[in-house]
Amino acid sequence: LMSKKLIRPIIILVLALVGFGFWYFQRNIFSKDTLKLEVLGPDTVEVGQKVDYVLKYKNNGEITLTGARLTFEYPEDSLVEDGKLRLEKEIGDIYPGEEKTITFQARILGRENELKKAKAWLEFQPKNLRARYEVSTTQAAVIKFSPLTFELDIPSRIEAEKDFSFSLNYFSNIDYPLSQLRVKVDYPSGFEFVGSSPQAMETNEWQMPILNKTEGGRIRISGRIKGEVGEQKIFKASLGIWQGGKFVLLKETAKGAEIIKTMVYLSQLVNNSTDYT
Repeated sequence: LMSKKLIRPIIILVLALVGFGFWYFQRNIFSKDTLKLEVLGPDTVEVGQKVDYVLKYKNNGEITLTGARLTFEYPEDSLVEDGKLRLEKEIGDIYPGEEKTITFQARILGRENELKKAKAWLEFQPKNLRARYEVSTTQAAVIKFSPLTFELDIPSRIEAEKDFSFSLNYFSNIDYPLSQLRVKVDYPSGFEFVGSSPQAMETNEWQMPILNKTEGGRIRISGRIKGEVGEQKIFKASLGIWQGGKFVLLKETAKGAEIIKTMVYLSQLVNNSTDYT
């Protein structure tokens, strides 16, 4: 009777070990490192530069990989032909030793020193195995230079509560026409907007025409400012592009001005002469 009582737990234990062993075998008979995936691209880029991302994958094992599905994600805010920053592609079977490359193109947008990453994932299932695997990789590039010129031309000393004007100058040397451009200005406290040329959408935002290579322009702003003598006022401006309902910053600038005492000049004219005795 005791032996019958022991047989049942032993059978359950054996079945559990067999099940675990089968699961462990399924999970470990194949290493996902067998599939090599990489994205090749430049380490440094310029704003507006067209970049080729070369995606390479290779099956270094002896088992066919089935149901392969590739996902590629362009760097954030990139300009692509169809406007889709995330692409998915059914690859099907990848045979032992098979190696292929796929090229993706995009123009890079952003500001200087910004890091831009391209990402890729590849899902697959080894033949005759139940488990699915995924390998991933990234490629990073730094924006080292922007061929955009964007400057604030403002007096270094401004008289309090007296009308003055300043300008924003911009110029593009990007080998691609930029559209949907916007300029935004952050005024310091005490500034009163009077007017601008061209006319502003709001008191601190302008929509720009298409900017081709070797083209530029100027925004002239007039106003007056309140403040204490000697007080420092900082004007900031940003140039960017609207894409997908998002403002993508391309260039920014800032310049300071000091408040000075209002200068009052008195003169007299007697009998049409300024030095009449």
